[in-house]
Amino acid sequence: MKKKLIVFHPAIAPYRVDFFNSIDEIFDAKFYFEFDNALEQTFDQKRLQEYLSFIPKYLSPGFLGIKNLRFDVLSILWKNKADVVFISEYNLLGLLVCLFKILVNWRLKIVTVCDDNVKMAQNASWVKRIMRYVMLHILSAVILADPKSMEWYGTSLKYKAKYCYFPIIQSDAIFRERLKQALPLSVSLTKKYDLIGKKVILYVGRLVEVKNVSLLLKAFHDVIGKSPEARLFIVGDGELQAELKRQIRGYIYMHSVQFVGKQEGLDLFAYYNIAQIFVLPSIYEPFGTVINEALLAGCYTLCSSAAGSACLIKPHRNGDLFDPDSNTELGEKLLFSIRHCEGVKDVLLKENNMYHSYDQYITSLFNQLNSIIN
Repeated sequence: MKKKLIVFHPAIAPYRVDFFNSIDEIFDAKFYFEFDNALEQTFDQKRLQEYLSFIPKYLSPGFLGIKNLRFDVLSILWKNKADVVFISEYNLLGLLVCLFKILVNWRLKIVTVCDDNVKMAQNASWVKRIMRYVMLHILSAVILADPKSMEWYGTSLKYKAKYCYFPIIQSDAIFRERLKQALPLSVSLTKKYDLIGKKVILYVGRLVEVKNVSLLLKAFHDVIGKSPEARLFIVGDGELQAELKRQIRGYIYMHSVQFVGKQEGLDLFAYYNIAQIFVLPSIYEPFGTVINEALLAGCYTLCSSAAGSACLIKPHRNGDLFDPDSNTELGEKLLFSIRHCEGVKDVLLKENNMYHSYDQYITSLFNQLNSIIN
């Protein structure tokens, strides 16, 4: 018989759909979300819900406007008699679930999903440190997305909770099937932008300060004179869009940079298909799920060392790492990458650049959790 599980999570996002569906397959699960969309960026929720194997439910608004203070979690736990509860991070909602365990059901297993990379874990605010300290004495397990974070937790936070590793990744088979479906759109993009023989660099994400897109534009400016066949596509929107466009206005090669706005679904997959190189230049990035997407699409991927998803990069094999605080390192590695890749020929599905599959990661996670829960 499947164990009863309740998931309390902030919102439905594309990079969590496969993870939620896997949970639903293994457990008798119910899913409750705090918000009807992600806070930092919105997604097409109608489309995302078509991919879910369950019907999502939503919590009442936070008490007195405090977003994580959701007292209805107590009544949900009381009515459903769950064996296991998944929560997110360290916050007031999680403390309420811990309080329920202490007062009502000490046998309840609580697992939190934490996206912190190792620097964020080490430099947490004093409020978060207190919450983390309290909850780690009550939680059964913490799922961490960064192996360096897990190593640090294991040596620095030796409390009751056990630590598991699962990066924020998507199903290889499902993602690559959508890449295949997007190939006709990719062919259209190739014709529209005259990309045959060109070497395409891609960025996907918000256009905000922490994403450090200005560094990518500077690096591209430094290399385009030596590699005039390069083209840069910026996919996303945000408060810095106008400023970033002004940054390239005086460039001789400004026609080689395209800002195409935010893309979702097959429209986004189409851009992954045409790219040979992907760059994530963030100065702050808990994980960076686009790295997994780029690798699944077969892009040679240059990843900021500040991102938790740097753990997915095997230097000089599927990509490379760079210091986002350096003014020259990204340019040097970008030039090397351009010179060692082939330009666009036929628009075909590229080889998967992930070294381990989603099925391998999720099987390992559930094996770890089963030993803890049972």
